This record gives sequence, C-alpha cells and structure tokens, in this order.
Amino acid sequence: MERDEFDKTELDSRIFDGFSETSKRRYIYICNMQTGISRWSKNAVDYFGLPGEYFDNAGELWGSHIHPADRDTYFKDIEDVFTGKKSRHDLDYRAKNKEGEYVTCTCQGVVLKGENGKPDLFVGAIENHGIMDNIDATTNLYNIYEFWQETRSIRNTGIPHIILMLGVTNFSDINAIYGYSFGDRVLRELGNIMLEMVRGSGSIYRMDGVRFACILPKCSTTEAEALYSRIQHAGKHTLFIDNVRISVSISGGAIDYHGEYDEYSVQANAKYALEQSKHEHHGELVFFDNKLLNDNRKNLELLDALRKSILNQCDGYYLCFQPIIGAENEELVGAEALLRWYKPPFGEVPPGLFIPRLENDPSFYDLGNWILKQAVTEGKKLLDKYPNFVLNVNVAYTQLSRLSFLDAVKNILKETGYPPANLCLELTERCRQLDKRYLRQQIDSLKSFGIKIAVDDFGTGFSSLILLSELPVNTIKIDRGFIIDIQTNEANQAIVEAITNCAQKLDVHVCCEGLETKEMIDFIRQYPVYSIQGYYYSKPMKMQSFMEKFY
Repeated sequence: MERDEFDKTELDSRIFDGFSETSKRRYIYICNMQTGISRWSKNAVDYFGLPGEYFDNAGELWGSHIHPADRDTYFKDIEDVFTGKKSRHDLDYRAKNKEGEYVTCTCQGVVLKGENGKPDLFVGAIENHGIMDNIDATTNLYNIYEFWQETRSIRNTGIPHIILMLGVTNFSDINAIYGYSFGDRVLRELGNIMLEMVRGSGSIYRMDGVRFACILPKCSTTEAEALYSRIQHAGKHTLFIDNVRISVSISGGAIDYHGEYDEYSVQANAKYALEQSKHEHHGELVFFDNKLLNDNRKNLELLDALRKSILNQCDGYYLCFQPIIGAENEELVGAEALLRWYKPPFGEVPPGLFIPRLENDPSFYDLGNWILKQAVTEGKKLLDKYPNFVLNVNVAYTQLSRLSFLDAVKNILKETGYPPANLCLELTERCRQLDKRYLRQQIDSLKSFGIKIAVDDFGTGFSSLILLSELPVNTIKIDRGFIIDIQTNEANQAIVEAITNCAQKLDVHVCCEGLETKEMIDFIRQYPVYSIQGYYYSKPMKMQSFMEKFY
C-alpha cells in the first residue's frame, strides 16, 4: 500500500511534526489501534531504513529489526499492550539499523483511551543509545560533540576565533556538602549565567566533567579577558540556588585559534592552558600562545603520533606486567597490565607523559579494548600453573561511559577463552565522576558476569570511605602517596589503618602499591592487607620475562 493510501485518522498532526524534529536520537511514534496504521518520526525512518513515516502492522515490521535474542520478549510485551493486559510499554532491546548494525534502544509507550473509554491510540518514544545527541542533558547547553563539530567548521573557514576552556575548581566540595542532584542544578544555573553573557557574541558548550567551553568569533584578547573576569565574578557572587548563594571558583585557559589544529588538539591544548591556570596561575586566564605552542610542539606531535598508532592497529603499543604478591605468604596472586609505547623518533615515552593526555581522547576507547584483549591473551599463559591468578586491567572513563563497553568486554573474553573470574577491572579516578547510578549499574553488570572490580588510587581525588558503601567493589588499591613514608608519617599510618579496617569489615580486599623495601613491607603487614605491589618484588616487565621469573 502506498503512503498516500493509508488511513491517517488521528495520525496527522503539526504537533507530531514538531516533536519528531526535536532530536536525532529520540523518535516518537503513534499507532491507531483501530486501523493498525502507525506514524513514526522521519529520523527513525531514515536511520533504520523503514518503508516510510506511515505503515501498517508496525509491531511485526519493527520486530524484524530487533535482535533475535530480544525478539520474543518484545513481541510478548507488545501483545500484552494490544490485548489490554497492560497499558504501558517499557523495554530495552537491540535493533538493527539500515547499515546492518545493532544499537541499544529504550522504548516506552502508553495506551490512550478515546471518548468512549476504549483504547484508541498507542503513543510513545524510542531512544537510540547508539547516537549521541548534541545537547547536554544536565545543562541543556550544546555538548562536547557539538563543540568538535563547530571546531571543525572553524578549521575549514580559517576565521579567527578565541576559544575559552573554563573549569570549576571546587566542585567536589559542593557535591560533598549538598549532594549530586544539587550539584547538577549548580552546573545548570552556571551554564545559564554564562549563556546570557555570550549570547549574540559566541556560543557555550558543556564539556566533560565540570568544564565548559566558549567559542568566540572575531574576538580580541582584551575582550576575552574581560568576559573571563565577568564569568569569574558571576561564579563567586551571583550564583543562587533556592535563594542560597553558591560561590564557585573558576579557572580558564584560552586559544587564539585560526584553524591550525584539529578539534581534538584544540581541546587538548585548551585543557593544558586550563590546568596551567588552575595549578600555576591561581585562576588567572592563561593563553596557549605561540610561545607556549613552540614549547609544547613535541607534545602535540606526540599526541598526533599516539592517535595514528591506534588507527594503525595499535602499532608501537605493548604491555608490561607487574606482579601482585599475597601479603601473607608472598606468593604470586596476580599482576597488573600496564601500557607502554615505543616509536621512533620519540623512542620510549614514559607512561606518565602520554597516558593522561590519551585517556581524554575519544580514540582511547579502541585502545582500551586492544589493551584488554592483549592483556588476557598474554595473561592466559599463567593460568595452568596459577589457577587462581587474577589479572588487573585499568579501565578509563572513555570506556566505561560507553554503553557498548559491556558487550565489548564479554566478546573479548569469549573470543580469547579467558575466564571472567580471573579478571579484575581497575577503575581509574575519572570513572568515579560518572553518574553514581550509572556506575553502579555498570559494576553490577560486570560482576554478574564474574568479573572482579577494583578502585585504583584509593584515598585521592573523589574517593573516600563512603565510596565502599556506594559501590560493590572487590578490591581497593591504596595510593602509593600514603605508603611511601608510612614508617614515619603518623597521619598516613592512621589513614591506612582506617581504610584497611573498614575494608576488612566489608569483605573488600586491600592492595598496597609502591612498596620498595623489605622494611616497608614488614611494616605494612601489621594492617589487614591482602596483597602488595611494588618495585621490591619487581618492576613492570614484558610477559616473556614475567614467565621466566614466575613460571
């Protein structure tokens, strides 16, 4: 039946037309339950390759797009809706787009009743988690993806712009005092204030974490500095939530941009200037100027080479493994896989130089999957001799924030045949900045598969003892900063004692990092520590050397 022949009763609506254009990833639909004819957002039609906006028997047609493993659940739920057993539809499933790829969707719908009280319309929305929206849900500002798009446009035109990167330096205090929900309101109101300040002269974006960016076309350095001063003043004096004045400290970095870098380099350079403002210049605006560019050109070239290595099947990357030793019997209980990179003309680059920069780059997701696959492939060799051996692999924010990460982990373990029970994923500090409910769901899903979870660098940044009650982790790794002077620093002794005693009562293992001498190890054993890691036992080494020493 051609589209014009469909009975469009109750389906044609200007309101539908308007709402269907509001998002590229959230599609609305409406079905006349009497005629069986449905209307779907044009964006859904285009993305999934549907026959048109109007079609008959939508349940069957859409069901053919749903993953076979999810199809029975979908049909059962739809049948319950149309037979009157339930009035709401709320389901997660995977659906195939026109490229043949499956994406995760959340579908919600509700039955509406007509004047006679009988069900006549089934309406709802499908959210496509495989597409990133260009609006940040917390602040309603443009997000980081739109920032990259705009930066690409500037590069093509070459029109001079100044780009400000702004960061809230004391935001963890706000979350600790008022809670995360209140913190989201602070970010939203701060975004509104900055939006009003740049309206008509530029645009503002919510970046990752508690960072914002402003793109200011044809703006002078003096004008940018004046705007930055107004934003700082507003953050300290004009930010009110529920008639309570909230004072936030803002640091800022800036780039005088003429299109000479790609969007990722722009972001990296602006962040570098922002960190300089925060840690070296007490919040003064720092420009990533030509002198700074020349001083850091090697770092820019390095970042570009690191990205190209990832695209070239991770050429130049390799892993080293540092043993983890049982505190009680000094026997091998596991190892941590650590990333290394060697490439002429850079040579062997220290991980502390390239990993922090790379973890903020979108390409790290692919590299993270390569690290995991390579680590379990090499680590599997040890399981014959050490059946309880646990391999620790670091997981970055860039990976854990992706909905596809869980499936990627499962597929890697299935492909390599590595047992989930012998894998421990270490959450780096930025992972703890994810929404608590989302992070809890991810951890629960990984643990349900048999994988262990550890928190790295415990005691620093956003981590505290309350985290042990919020997240069901198996292990915490105490940061080496608390260990290096443990024999003489009474404050660190008290902190380590509190952490280890609390963890023991919660049945959470404690691993101490950074142990370099026999005296340090003997001292740390007075606390309930499960395992030890440090140079005293071994520096990180390639798997061949690891096997020679421990196999």
